[in-house]
Amino acid sequence: MSNQPETNETPATGYTPAPRKVGLPRFFELLGRDLWAFYRASFLCLLGFLPGTALAVFGQMGGSALLTVLGGLLGGLIGGPFLSGMIDTTLRALRDEPGYWWHTYKRAWKQNWKQSLLPGALLGLFVGSWSWMLRAQAAAGNTSTMMWVASLAGIFVCTGFFSWLLAQVPLVDLPLPQLAKNAGLMFFGFFPRTLAAALLLAVYWGLTLLYLPFTIITLLAFGFWLPVVIALMILYPGLDKVFKLEETLSARRDAEIEERIAESQPTFHNK
Repeated sequence: MSNQPETNETPATGYTPAPRKVGLPRFFELLGRDLWAFYRASFLCLLGFLPGTALAVFGQMGGSALLTVLGGLLGGLIGGPFLSGMIDTTLRALRDEPGYWWHTYKRAWKQNWKQSLLPGALLGLFVGSWSWMLRAQAAAGNTSTMMWVASLAGIFVCTGFFSWLLAQVPLVDLPLPQLAKNAGLMFFGFFPRTLAAALLLAVYWGLTLLYLPFTIITLLAFGFWLPVVIALMILYPGLDKVFKLEETLSARRDAEIEERIAESQPTFHNK
C-alpha cells in the first residue's frame, strides 16, 4: 500500500498543470485517482438509503401504497445527507481539489446534512410515489400509451430537476426556494446537459430497480458512484459557469501560495 497521503493532487509552487482531459480519458483518470473515495462514499450512501428502500419494497410486495410512499420519504430523509456527501466527494474530484477523503467527507457531511434533509425527503417522496404509480399502471393492464408517455416524461423532468437541485447543496448555502429556482433555470439553461444526465440516471436506476434482487451485486459494485460521477461530469461545466467553481478554487490556491511564501520570508525586528 502506498504511504503517500490520500489527495487528489500534489500542488507545487510555480507548477502549471496540463490541460484537463475530457470525456472517457477524464473519466478513467478520475477512476484511477479517486475510485476508492467514490466507492466508500457510495457504500455509505447505500447504507443511508437502505432502511427506507426496504420499507418501500415491502410496501410494493404487499400492495400498500402508503408503505411504498412512506418508505420513499424515509429513504430520502435519511439518505439525503449521504447522497450530499457522495456529490461533494465527486465535485471535489472534478475540481481536482486536494485533501484527505475522510476528513473532507466528515466536514462536508456536518456542513450540509441539515440543508440536504428536505431535498432528500422530496426526492424520496417522488421516487416512492412514482414507483407505486408505475406499478399500478402495469397492474391495470389497460393504461393508455399517452399515460405511459406522460409518466416517463415526468420521470425525466424530476430526475433532471433534482440533479441540479442536489448538486447545489454542497456548493452554496441557500434556502430551498432559491435552490429550486436555480435548478429550474439551469434545467432549461443547459438543457442538452440536463437531457443527457437525466436519461442516464433514469435508465440506470430504472433497470436497477426493475430487476431487483438480481441487481444487488450491481448495487454493491457500482451503487451510487457510477451514475453520480458520470452525471456530474455532464453537469459540471454548467455548475462551474454559474458558481465559478474553478475561479474560486484558483483564487484560494493563489492565496495559500502567497501565505506560504510570506511565512517562509525571514522576519527582522528593530531593536
